[in-house]
Amino acid sequence: MYRTLAGLVVAFAVALALVGLTFSSSAEGRADYVFVNGTEPKTLDPQKMTGQPEGRIADAIFEGLTFRDNETLRPVPGSAVSWETSPDGLRWEFKLRPEAVWSNGERVTAHDFVFAWKRLLAPETASEYAYLLHFVRHAEAFNTFGSQAAALGGPDGAVAKLRALVGATPSGLPVARWQAFVKEVGLTDLLTGVADPVLLPALTRATGTFSAAEASALADALEGERARRAAEHAAAVAHLGVDEGVFAPDPSTFVVELRTYTPYFLELTAFYPTFPVHRATVEARPDDWFQPGRIVTNGPFLLHRWTVNERIRLHKNPRYWGASSVSLETVDALPIENSTVAMNLYLTGSVDWSPAGYPQDLIDVVKRRPDFYGEPGMMVYYYRINCTRKPFDDPRVRIALGLAIDRQVLVEQVMRGGQVPAVTMVAPGIPAYRSPQGTLGFDVPRARALLKEAGFPDGKGFPKVALLHNTSEAHKKVAEWIADQLRRNLGVDARAVNQEWQSYQESVRRLDYDLARAGWIGDYRDPNTFLDMWITGGGNNQTGWGDAGYDRLIRLATKPLAVVEMPAAERDAFLATLKERPEAERLLAAVAAAADPKARLAAVDALRLHLFREAEAILIQDGLPVIPLYFYVVTGLVHPRVEGFHSRVRDVDGSMIPNLQDLHPFRDVRMRGPAGAPK
Repeated sequence: MYRTLAGLVVAFAVALALVGLTFSSSAEGRADYVFVNGTEPKTLDPQKMTGQPEGRIADAIFEGLTFRDNETLRPVPGSAVSWETSPDGLRWEFKLRPEAVWSNGERVTAHDFVFAWKRLLAPETASEYAYLLHFVRHAEAFNTFGSQAAALGGPDGAVAKLRALVGATPSGLPVARWQAFVKEVGLTDLLTGVADPVLLPALTRATGTFSAAEASALADALEGERARRAAEHAAAVAHLGVDEGVFAPDPSTFVVELRTYTPYFLELTAFYPTFPVHRATVEARPDDWFQPGRIVTNGPFLLHRWTVNERIRLHKNPRYWGASSVSLETVDALPIENSTVAMNLYLTGSVDWSPAGYPQDLIDVVKRRPDFYGEPGMMVYYYRINCTRKPFDDPRVRIALGLAIDRQVLVEQVMRGGQVPAVTMVAPGIPAYRSPQGTLGFDVPRARALLKEAGFPDGKGFPKVALLHNTSEAHKKVAEWIADQLRRNLGVDARAVNQEWQSYQESVRRLDYDLARAGWIGDYRDPNTFLDMWITGGGNNQTGWGDAGYDRLIRLATKPLAVVEMPAAERDAFLATLKERPEAERLLAAVAAAADPKARLAAVDALRLHLFREAEAILIQDGLPVIPLYFYVVTGLVHPRVEGFHSRVRDVDGSMIPNLQDLHPFRDVRMRGPAGAPK
């Protein structure tokens, strides 16, 4: 690896030849603003995308009800010119901007948002982000309850199978047989979020025998849950998008009804899964409607050209309602995965912004440049574990793997960018939230003991482990280092395996991996963005792990008043399951003692954060379907001529805080002077 910037520039032509790229020019000439986008987007369909490379383009060509202000990153009026909310925060009424139009000249209406939000939730869309809207009235039932009710009912459904099992064990149902049944039919997935007082404790019961009466009651409860889900799904189909949940009483009014107070709701209205899409265009070409020449969008830029493995060219949208505020005429997104190429393009003036686009072993040199920025990020780097594949289905194995990695050495000697070792999943920067104590400190003796207890003394008999990562020199370096740690500390034969971005995403989605690297950028400043993805069967879970207690805590955290309103006996039983019961009781007392609506809302929010803390404790102390490694530092190189680019933003109290998500909307970026190499 070249260890000086001068050496890097000398190697420019060689590096370009090696990867077969010619990004420095095009027939259309250089764009006003050129940035490194890391990889080729998988899709430009807002309801189907999940990655940062896709999101940057979506933010430019689409616009939600709100968009993020460049200097604060707080949501401001976008396609909606204004909104009103009820005192309890459960009903929102947005007024659409009359001058907001699609790129074909048609007006953007509230019906477009109804279509897009229902499309996000529709099972046939298979959106990995559908769960984001489950706090909307009818949304979860519309998204999941139909298939769950179908799998529970019918002659071959889970209810019928359970009744047959109960009939075959008239003297009582052994819990071991019950748990085998739960696994066989995937009952935890079918009962996501269940609160039934019979089913919920049964899902986690590990020993003993259900009496004949208890087993019969279990089957009756399962039938009751099937009926409830079927009824709620029918109600959702009848009303969502019509007159409840989300609906449009007229073309200018978009109404959203929430099940619970959601403090980050407006941030989601600026997040790409909730962006509107043009119905006629989508329905005419469902699989490729987002290609240049047929896509219809409503954002500040238009998709002009998409040449795979070369560039995405955006043009300013003259029909955008705020076009007078958009300075850039053209933007190029370059799908560069090779950090040497990215660095050279930046140094020669062909690129204006290169997020983390430099060889890892040049970090000490790059950090001294005046055009370098580095700030804490609301991001976590971790490895998923395929909990459906032996021996990773054993939590002792998963914990042993996590204990065998020296995170301090990883960040200080491998990464060297100021990253912070992570033993929890929720990244710093979430107001008022405290993660529970992590248990994954570097502890080789305990790791070896756990592996021995699981049947693999000194790693003997343990299968070969593939550490899957997408194409990136940094990801490769981390994967190879972790593989070495597992070999040295556990005797496990591990190796790094590379796949390009789209193949990697597909392998993870299909659970075709052992361990797979991942990074998660918080979508909004709330612990929910790091925790709700791990619910059983969640679209972004992709580990095969599920826990009924975890699911219940996440559900209650999104509706904390449900804890307050529980019957005393049920609440006591729930509190007995918590790791920090005294704190939960104190917070419940604070809710009861709140003297006015504002104080009560604050007390409820504190309870909500504690429920998230309890859920995270299950995730990182008990289940461990993931191995957190470090919290990112947001780094990059930005040309001095770029204006409207903020590595630090203004918080609500006026203080300056890091740009935790490394968001830099092109809408407000301006260029000063001609393009050229940074000095």
